[in-house]
Amino acid sequence: MKIKLWGVRGSIPTPLNGDAVKQKVRRALLAARPGDISSEEAVDSFIDTLPFSVRSTYGGNTTCIEVVTNSGDEVILDCGSGLARLGKELMKGSFARGEGTASIFMTHTHWDHLQGIPFFAPFYIEGNSFNFYSPFIDLMERLQYQHSPSHFPISLDFMPAEKNYFTVTPEEYFELNDLTVYVKKMPHPGGAYAFRIEHEGKVFVYTSDCEFSLDEAEHVMDYAPLFSDADVVLFDAQYTFEESINKTDWGHSSATIAIDIAGRFNVKRLILFHHDPDYSDEKLDIVLANSRIYQKMNASKNGSLQVDIAYEGMEIVL
Repeated sequence: MKIKLWGVRGSIPTPLNGDAVKQKVRRALLAARPGDISSEEAVDSFIDTLPFSVRSTYGGNTTCIEVVTNSGDEVILDCGSGLARLGKELMKGSFARGEGTASIFMTHTHWDHLQGIPFFAPFYIEGNSFNFYSPFIDLMERLQYQHSPSHFPISLDFMPAEKNYFTVTPEEYFELNDLTVYVKKMPHPGGAYAFRIEHEGKVFVYTSDCEFSLDEAEHVMDYAPLFSDADVVLFDAQYTFEESINKTDWGHSSATIAIDIAGRFNVKRLILFHHDPDYSDEKLDIVLANSRIYQKMNASKNGSLQVDIAYEGMEIVL
């Protein structure tokens, strides 16, 4: 299966402003030497040597993940503002003709996980079909509430694409075509759920919005069915460890906790995700560097765990 990240930020969209772009240009120019700008080829090579935070951006759209199975089935995880960009991409194919079908897994309905729905172009094309899966029995009503006249001028019913709603049971598996999916309730105010997706011997786990406090860590073995032997885990690491202590009950975890949990359950690759809206690209560079140092310091118990950090456009093939 192929996984692509269309939105990786938490809480609220955070587009780059002019000052941030100016600082990137300044940092690049200060690092350049005459030979680095002597030709177009030299410029391109120089850009490739710059830190990620200078040559690119981790992105400011809120959470939206695309999974495409080896047989071509389309699955969307959460509908944050990144959904709008995914929609534009889908409109290059069958969804523009009203012939598209996709499944949508919803972890929960806080604003940052559904605010892309009003701007998802395939919903406006008659003939397209979307199946929503969530443990929330009132998911349709929750989505309709976002489209009430006090919040948005277009109702959900006005969007002519077919929308079906299926309630799934936590702590159990369900089958969807050639996928096997496990759903686990996570510690988060208002309730949130994680999804473990198994496909042709590979395992992808998506756990956005979860708070593993010290109390919750005592029950960590309850999460073995979710995390064990996963190939890739996309894990909420919105805070530093210190911030997570000061923001108890805010609903998010740290990279430190994510690494410890991934190591305990023999996860192969951990991708830190759901970035704090106040974190700059430079801060996220530091988060990744510190996380990898922590992983190396604890390699005896975390094994060969690979630690990465999410950015918009990241693609993973399993």
